[in-house]
Amino acid sequence: MKKIALINLVLVTLLSCKDTTAEKANKEIESDTTPVAVPTEKSPNKEVEKEFSWADIPESTVDVGEFPYLTPPKGMIVDKDDSESFEFDKLEFFDGRQFFVLDGKVERMSIVMEGDEEWEQYLFDKSVSEYLKSIGASLLFEGKIPYEQTQKWGDNPNAIYKHMHEFYAGDVVNGPISLYLLKTAQQKIGFQISSKSRTIGVVAYKDFEQTIEKITAKTMLEDINAKGFATLHINFDTGISRIKAGSYDVINEIAKMMKASPDLKIKIEGHTDNTDNEVANLKLSKNRARAVLMALTDEDIDEARLKSEGFGQTRPVEDNTTEEGKATNRRVELRKI
Repeated sequence: MKKIALINLVLVTLLSCKDTTAEKANKEIESDTTPVAVPTEKSPNKEVEKEFSWADIPESTVDVGEFPYLTPPKGMIVDKDDSESFEFDKLEFFDGRQFFVLDGKVERMSIVMEGDEEWEQYLFDKSVSEYLKSIGASLLFEGKIPYEQTQKWGDNPNAIYKHMHEFYAGDVVNGPISLYLLKTAQQKIGFQISSKSRTIGVVAYKDFEQTIEKITAKTMLEDINAKGFATLHINFDTGISRIKAGSYDVINEIAKMMKASPDLKIKIEGHTDNTDNEVANLKLSKNRARAVLMALTDEDIDEARLKSEGFGQTRPVEDNTTEEGKATNRRVELRKI
């Protein structure tokens, strides 16, 4: 028993010394690891996106010919029924980081094989790319536009596809596209090539030129004397004959014309598009023509010099299947009597 007690005493003494040594070591470590302020490295500035500039596009000295500057490869033709031409429109381009729009003369060409031959995609791709390189065009982007970039076009699929159809000649959401730019001493040109959609888009850049002129008493009288009538687009509240406030400038110009030409007599004709039914449109056109007549009498024009008549939708001057055509058909004409 004495031996066991002695052994236990030795063990307790050793453990006690070990704990004391460990505690001392820990205190020394703690004193050596006092937190020290370490300077943080500044995060690099984000690269500022450089806006597109034609100055970055090398100038070509090659004769590029006439608009639209390229034709389909041999064995392929432009499907004119599925192609469009615009004297002034726009196409969008992407350089891998950002989008930019080019305005100008635009051609959207749908390419098909002659006859019933099977589509040769490699022939199309190779022919177009080699030709564009030969005339000095620079490849701006090639591939599928990243999904996250297309999301900038709208917050839902319909908005995204609407943007695509407005700015691109082909389907760039589901397939790849090749975008080229070509600069010469006189021209700045953009090309959209979509082999999956079998389309080519071309824009010849030019500045916008305003061609709309203010309707004045002078221009109305010139039209009436030259053609026998003048066409006006007076705005009315939807579905009724009340003239909108913004159109009273036109009424004032008609009154000026009548006062400057005291012998002039006119018939005011109302026309509508084909929205609603024919009977309702006829009544609406008559009421609107009458509203213009009464507005002129308020400007001290003798009613004996005025007549009014409505023709509804029976005399369209443009296609009523498009919004642009309908807008043109909603008009007032002044005819000399």
